[in-house]
Amino acid sequence: MLYHNLNGKIIKAEEPLIHPDNRSFRYGEGLFETIRLHQNKMPLWERHWNRLSQSLPQLYFELPKHFLSVQLQSEVSQLTEKNKCNGYARVRITIFKGEGGLWEQPSTNFNYLIQCWPLEKKAFEMNENGLDLGVFEAGKKSCDAFSHLKSNNYLLYALAAQYARQQKWNEAVVLNQYGCICDATIANIFFISNNVIYTPRLSEGCVEGVMRSCLIERFTKARLNVVEGSYQVADLLQADEIFLSNAFYGIRWVKRFGERQYQCHQSAQFFEQFVKRLFC
Repeated sequence: MLYHNLNGKIIKAEEPLIHPDNRSFRYGEGLFETIRLHQNKMPLWERHWNRLSQSLPQLYFELPKHFLSVQLQSEVSQLTEKNKCNGYARVRITIFKGEGGLWEQPSTNFNYLIQCWPLEKKAFEMNENGLDLGVFEAGKKSCDAFSHLKSNNYLLYALAAQYARQQKWNEAVVLNQYGCICDATIANIFFISNNVIYTPRLSEGCVEGVMRSCLIERFTKARLNVVEGSYQVADLLQADEIFLSNAFYGIRWVKRFGERQYQCHQSAQFFEQFVKRLFC
């Protein structure tokens, strides 16, 4: 039996959680974080916490005084122990408001839900088989003051994931309103050309990924040439390597995009040098 944590209280997973008039259910109002627990540790916790605490005020959430990093960490640990995750888990923290219409004051201005699931594959390794990647063109991501947030409004990415599954791809590239590369359904995009590492800048509409920021920081400290900019699909097709990043998998390399096939020489080196050490 699995359990959740709702506002600090442990409840059974099958218990009802939200009212039909909940604003997150109605409007997608809220944020979430997906975290990897590895050997009872969350190596990227500070980055997750900073993103969460900085993003919430932008969506007009009022943070309670008791909602602190240390307290939230402790509650995650208690829940993973309750669910017998044995030190390895996928953790999701969702922040949402209470009930209310679009022009109404919500019944509560802050709620949080912690969920966790045990991992079957505990080893932290880069994918052995490269990903098959395609482009989702039916919808476009807007570039605005909220596009970098990891919002509960995930419709575009959900549709892109369904389309990728229909096409038998492992992932899909999401484009922004200008037809430029934004990100993927659950990851940021990097590509390598002539030993230069490229990734879309945040103003292109991509989510401000925790692993993305970590990699850029580590690449820069290692004096590697990393450039944030605006890129077209043609840039990916001309790249030497493509890899995706997120906080759960670290780095996953892409083997095929369109008719092109890619290797993972530098991507594998980056995983070993900059990512795996975080989880070991």
